[in-house]
Amino acid sequence: MPVDLRFPPGADDAPLLCFAGNDWWVHNPYTEKQWMRRIGRGRKVLFVNSIGIGMPSLSTPRVFTRIAVKFKSLLRWLRRDEGVWVLTPFVIPLWTVGPVAKLNVFLLALQVRLLLRLLGMQRPLFWAGLPTASLLLDRIPHRGSVYYIQDNYLAYYDRMTFSRVHEHHADLLARCDRVICASIGMHADRNVERDGVRYVPHGVADGFLKKDIAIRNTVPAALSGVPHPIIGYWGSLEVLQDQDLICRMAEAHPEWSLVFIGRPMYDIARVDRYPNVHFLGYVPIDDIADCGVHFDVATIPWIQSDWVKYSAPVKFREYYALGKPVVSADIIEVAEALPGARTAKSIDNFIRCVEEELASDTPEKQASADACMRECGG
Repeated sequence: MPVDLRFPPGADDAPLLCFAGNDWWVHNPYTEKQWMRRIGRGRKVLFVNSIGIGMPSLSTPRVFTRIAVKFKSLLRWLRRDEGVWVLTPFVIPLWTVGPVAKLNVFLLALQVRLLLRLLGMQRPLFWAGLPTASLLLDRIPHRGSVYYIQDNYLAYYDRMTFSRVHEHHADLLARCDRVICASIGMHADRNVERDGVRYVPHGVADGFLKKDIAIRNTVPAALSGVPHPIIGYWGSLEVLQDQDLICRMAEAHPEWSLVFIGRPMYDIARVDRYPNVHFLGYVPIDDIADCGVHFDVATIPWIQSDWVKYSAPVKFREYYALGKPVVSADIIEVAEALPGARTAKSIDNFIRCVEEELASDTPEKQASADACMRECGG
């Protein structure tokens, strides 16, 4: 991710405070985590696990699983990992109550300022990885600020219950010293709202770039007994998964093995009933590439929406680094960032694209995709 952020003089070696859009302990290393590893070299980093944008309702799929996972993260509170200090801040989970929301902002600021002092991190660079970080911008003294836009927050999070997403987004967009967008689509829109917005695509972990795509002799235990062709996916298994599409693929092609890697966060009963659908569960990122080299086609089978269209799924570049043919929902980043990936706007079109990729894939084509990913700098 080579980019010159051009911070004010004297800020090049400043400590870094990151209000992240994900959880260090829960998620596989998202690009924001990679950012902290890279620009955090040689400086102190405090990574604040996601303070959230909204509260899930009791009707949210697997809501109690989500709460349990967050509670497990909270038990760590402050830990050091890979040279980075990681904080899961304590807040009261009643953001919809006005006085409690104000108290939460106070508690967040108090915890962060106390830790910055204890860790010797005076006036750090302020990294906002989600709009809610706007609440802390005036409460944490800093010497430079970055707004990292990695999702189309305005399209997806507008229905959330406590965060004034539009206001927070506009505040950070106007006031932060630097604004970075992770997708081509978001960059085009944000560049209209403010000059100097930079497009910096997601980076890919070394495990994908260094994997020898020609070696497929050893089958991981997770894929033992799963026949080819394997139509694969890894990443978040949320409600944005297009279950209609998955069911149609499973029915139309019972000879395909539809493989999903990740922790299911929605009710999978509807699709899991098919014998050719395989949910492998959570797999550490270091092992995902070992499974990925055995995919015949890699997919992003998401429901079409404005959030999806403007998203920047890092899995797309991971697929590409392994030389895999890619078939995706209609996503601008997938269609325009690198040559060769296929996007589909309908279920029939999606299935047809997978069929065509299976028929046309060759080792030479895979090597070409892998080489292109490496030339783009990972």
